[in-house]
Amino acid sequence: MAGSTLATLARRGTAVAALARAGEDGVARAAALLSVDTLACLVVGAGHPTVGRLLDAQDPLPAGHGWTPLAAPGAHRSRADALVVDVTAAHADELDAVHPGSGTVPGAVVVPLAVHLGAEVDAAGPDLLAAVAAGYEVTALAAGVLGGPRLYASSWWPGAVAGRLGAAMTASCLLGLDEERTRQALALAAASAGGLLTEDVFADGHYVLLGDAAAAGLQAAVRAAAGLRASATLLDGPARRAFAAEDAPADVWGDGTPRIGEGMHKEFPCSTPLQAVIRGLLAVAERAGRATIGTASAVEVALPAAMVAYLSTDRVVDGPPEAAASLAYSVGAVARGREREVGHFRAADPATAFAGALTLVPAATSDAVELAVTTAGGDLVRHREPLRLAADPAEVVTRKLGVLLADAPRWSALPDELGAGLGARALARLVAARH
Repeated sequence: MAGSTLATLARRGTAVAALARAGEDGVARAAALLSVDTLACLVVGAGHPTVGRLLDAQDPLPAGHGWTPLAAPGAHRSRADALVVDVTAAHADELDAVHPGSGTVPGAVVVPLAVHLGAEVDAAGPDLLAAVAAGYEVTALAAGVLGGPRLYASSWWPGAVAGRLGAAMTASCLLGLDEERTRQALALAAASAGGLLTEDVFADGHYVLLGDAAAAGLQAAVRAAAGLRASATLLDGPARRAFAAEDAPADVWGDGTPRIGEGMHKEFPCSTPLQAVIRGLLAVAERAGRATIGTASAVEVALPAAMVAYLSTDRVVDGPPEAAASLAYSVGAVARGREREVGHFRAADPATAFAGALTLVPAATSDAVELAVTTAGGDLVRHREPLRLAADPAEVVTRKLGVLLADAPRWSALPDELGAGLGARALARLVAARH
């Protein structure tokens, strides 16, 4: 069906890939920054306890079989298992880039897949970046079609729901599938669309789910390459009804501007709404001194209502994922100068959480957070921080790499090297060398 949503997604993904290869609209540059950012998150995430448990749960393969996880260079796993490990590692510390408009994390889903499959087919840098940009486009658009961040209200995780389609698009590019088989890959991926969002603890399941979505997308593309088919209308009727998205906005397709330019690179290992909270607290600390935060008697944070719903003020938490979503741990991190340290959130130690009174309230505005810090002396310090950081993405990524991989200065040059032709195999070797 030429006019189906899946057909449109396939065309959009293909068009964005072409823009990346042609060096137009900054697409390749954005894909390079996203790729290096995501791989740095993966390197750090390799030490996350969830990744270790996941590796232990998988069947090892003999050397020379399957794929070697980027997060565990000494291991050998099936293609799907290696991909699940690496996607999980890329997202587990909540440091990976996000696409706020769709509520997804396309980089964590498509970049590890692009490196693995790209290395297998010996893809050059421009083809790798084209596949990343195409997968990003399809992830963000597919989520938008189904409601984007509104999916959270129905307990669906947009990243898992739509990520499998983005992975299928990335794999289709690298496998050289034509337009029809690419559409079939998206249809096969859509057939298994799902991914429930927890309402209590994230635990390990939330993060492994994203890896499972990526593996499903890879499998869909491989099956499409072999001639398997699925319904062309799965996202037009069935999915819209299943995800209560019949009233998705008509302008979800926009003007054709690639979605990869709309992403946000994180600087702190915590959930997306808390990024602005930490920036705001740092601004307060710069004006009044960091000790003001640590000795404050109370901190009130006003956030858009949809964001307040999945944050907490808990000090005693189930584990690292819950610490990353707790205001208590973000305020505590700023008070101790540890806001960029994954170890602070992984430890989930109540002794490092903010001890004062904490309040989360819905804000009247949708584009900023409002902070009210009551100092030990009773003074009230207010600050308004935009949700989106108005900064050059390259500066943010470079600063982040300087923190995460301070002993590897070459990483800061990798975006340029990818644009100049650094291939997937060489990139995979560089990542493996970090372990």
